[in-house]
Amino acid sequence: MTLVLDTVPGMILDAWVNVFPKGFAASFGAQESTAGVHELFGDEVTDDRTLESLMGSMDGAGIDVGVLTCGLRPAESARRRGMLAPEDFLAMADAHAGRFLVAPTVEKAGRPLDNCRRIRELAEHPAVALVRITPLVEQYDLNHRLYYPVYATCEELGLPVSINIGVPGPQVRSACQHPQLLEDVLIDFPTLTVVGAHMGHPHEALLIGYMLKWPQLHLMTSAFLATYMDPAMVTFMGSSRGRGRVWFASDHPILDVQRALDAARALPLDAEAMAEFLGDAAHRVLTRP
Repeated sequence: MTLVLDTVPGMILDAWVNVFPKGFAASFGAQESTAGVHELFGDEVTDDRTLESLMGSMDGAGIDVGVLTCGLRPAESARRRGMLAPEDFLAMADAHAGRFLVAPTVEKAGRPLDNCRRIRELAEHPAVALVRITPLVEQYDLNHRLYYPVYATCEELGLPVSINIGVPGPQVRSACQHPQLLEDVLIDFPTLTVVGAHMGHPHEALLIGYMLKWPQLHLMTSAFLATYMDPAMVTFMGSSRGRGRVWFASDHPILDVQRALDAARALPLDAEAMAEFLGDAAHRVLTRP
């Protein structure tokens, strides 16, 4: 089974989109670990979002492909808790061929063997494009030993890893996401593609230095409006060594996809750099052979 995506240059790929089951969004907003999200992104963050509403938003904005974010737990466990299972997201990708990729997210870092077993199982489906690590949720450092088996498994499978970096929106400690911790991961897993999610603000200068040093490191603008990007990062994106290293992502509905795309298109990038940013670069990395 091979997943076929539109390979026309200039396609727009949103590297982080979400579908929330009924009731999940409200419970998400009520958690202590997500305190403060309303102030940052507005009350609509905790509205339920269906696949249909997501596709309507993507169609309206002109998004060709979205990377759906799901959990990693077994299907029966997820559904028992009123959540969508990874298999449900894979079914969405199958039902809308070429429109979606899927990114399972580590939910319980303390179960590394289960996580690795589950990643291998899900990776048999061609829509699985990368694995997400969200250190802020459990407050483990992104280079913690509990994540290392996941990094090793993804490196072996050729799956990129998306890691939240920088100061998070929720009112939790941010030290676990400091980009400096990426050094250990990049050194210990030299062939693993790492994508820093949420832009790593306010550590842009450090991240530019890291991307110049490690070609396997990328960034994505998920939940970060391009309007507020550091000018030095924008200059880097337009340079010969920086072109294609930063990817467009909205984290819709955390950040509305149309608003995110409008801000992205307003950046002072030439046509080639803009095309790389909006989808060409991510498509090359995420499309599995």
